[in-house]
This record gives sequence, C-alpha cells and structure tokens, in this order.
Amino acid sequence: MKALIIANGSLPSVRVVRSLVNSADVIVCADGGANHARRLKIRPTIILGDMDSMSSGTKRVFKYVPQLRIENQHSTDLEKAVSYCIKQKYLSVDIIGAFGDRLDHTTGSLGCFNKFGKNIELRFIDSIGVLTRIKTSETIKTEIGEKLSLIPLGRCSGVNTKTLKYELKDSVMEIGVQEGISNVALSSSISISVKKGILLLYRFH
Repeated sequence: MKALIIANGSLPSVRVVRSLVNSADVIVCADGGANHARRLKIRPTIILGDMDSMSSGTKRVFKYVPQLRIENQHSTDLEKAVSYCIKQKYLSVDIIGAFGDRLDHTTGSLGCFNKFGKNIELRFIDSIGVLTRIKTSETIKTEIGEKLSLIPLGRCSGVNTKTLKYELKDSVMEIGVQEGISNVALSSSISISVKKGILLLYRFH
C-alpha cells in the first residue's frame, strides 16, 4: 500500500499533485493539508493532527471523512501522519506540502528521515524536485546532464559516487564542511553509496 500525505505547506503544481493522487492507495491529510485537498477537490481517506489549522469550511465539506484528533504537542502534524502510515503498515509515503515559508517547519520535516526513514520509504515532493534517502548503496537511472544534489543530514562518512561530474571517493559529507549541491549525471545511471549517516538525494523534476 502506498500513501500520499498532504501537509499544510506549499504544494507542487496541480499536474504533479494529480499524478500523485492517482498513484496513491490512500490519502492522509495532516490537519491544514485538508484545506489544500478541499481547494483541489481531493477527497481524503483520513484527516489527522491536532486540528488547529483546518478551516471551518473544510470541516463542513469533509464532515463525513474520518478525522483523528491527536493532541501530542511533542510531534508535528506531519510526524503524526507518518506515524499513522507506519502503524497501518504502508510500505511507502509520498509527501507534499511539507515545505513552505517557515524554515523551522522545513527543518522539522527533514527530521522525518531520521525519525522514520528506517521504517518506511519516504519521498518529499515540492515544486522543484523530489527528495529521498540513499539506502547504503544504490544504482539510479538518470538522464545524461541531469542535475541533482546530495544533502547530508548530519555527518555522513564513506560516501562514494560513480558517473557524476563531481565524484566522491570515501568522502565525509556534512553541512558546512562538504556538501553536494548541483552535481550532474554523466551517464544513464549513477551509483551512490554511504557507509554511515543519513544521505539525501534531491532530483529536479
């Protein structure tokens, strides 16, 4: 089962959203994400969170949609939604609306890779691209000339890449030390591996 979580931040294009909706088995709205769903005429499978961001109009429109109030203030609505998907034993989650104007919310959203990345496959999709986690060693199909970025979430060691313009060999990556912004694929497939740490891959649409 594959879930789509709609959070309360900025969404990608309507075309991208529709494609994600069509490929999802269930649609989970994280509190104010239900306002986006209402605007785009998307019917959620469930709405959950502390319910402080959903408008009264949205509540009326979705009064027959199951709603789960979770009061825990030690987790964000997005974290509540991901936890719900894990409990439901969904294999993967696409997440939209996780990023927006507030840097603190963006940082919290990225923390989901650390909190939940071992338990479920996460993909964050915004208006520019798709953010995923590298699982130890991966070979990824690309287009020659495709631009992508490697983002260390904390300290990553033993990072190796093949067929990227700026290659890494047993490197240490860390924000403020060595990053991998705007690299370029030189082949129809690339290889990325990391021995220790959480390494994220951002691919542009």
